[in-house]
Amino acid sequence: MRFLWVLVLSAVIAGCASARPQLRGPGEAERTQIDQALAPLIAASAICQGQERCPIGVGVIQLRRIDMAVGPHPPNKFGLTITSGALKDLPPSELQAALAHELGHVQLGHFDTRAERRQARAGEGGEDALRRHRVYDREEEFAADRYAVELLDRLPGGRGRGCPDMLLLLEHLDLEMTAPGWSNWLSTHPTPTARLQAIQSECGKKP
Repeated sequence: MRFLWVLVLSAVIAGCASARPQLRGPGEAERTQIDQALAPLIAASAICQGQERCPIGVGVIQLRRIDMAVGPHPPNKFGLTITSGALKDLPPSELQAALAHELGHVQLGHFDTRAERRQARAGEGGEDALRRHRVYDREEEFAADRYAVELLDRLPGGRGRGCPDMLLLLEHLDLEMTAPGWSNWLSTHPTPTARLQAIQSECGKKP
């Protein structure tokens, strides 16, 4: 299977990214780095099964903070934005774990549920409605983490690596919260600490 990379032309992706400066296309080295981490995940997830190409929109945000997001980007399978900080600071296994989490949002249908919530939110008001929507967002983050663990375990030779790789990623993100820029973390998202505790609990149940 071949990938068809296209530049994400506008910062419209409503995923995990909390800041949306101007996007640029990935450089050659960055494209290779993303492809090496993402290609095995695409194959293991069967997200483009039966297709000769798997078109994915890709954009890089020049930002020190580690962050990435996925969202609809027609006519491509999905669009991915990733910060230069994530490409610079995440080791290969953690970068792959983060991308596995983003694929979880794609595969679990979170694009559609987010669109439905936006429509519902337009017809509701008050803090109670906002709190209800935030709970759903948090649940999707936890679900995407669990999906990532399972997907990493399905990689060739990857059996048993899902839990440790996700735990290392979330520990890294937990430490990142002390860096400047985290004040803009989306209130709809659980903190890395909460996600870390949830995965620790899930992985503790595994034999």
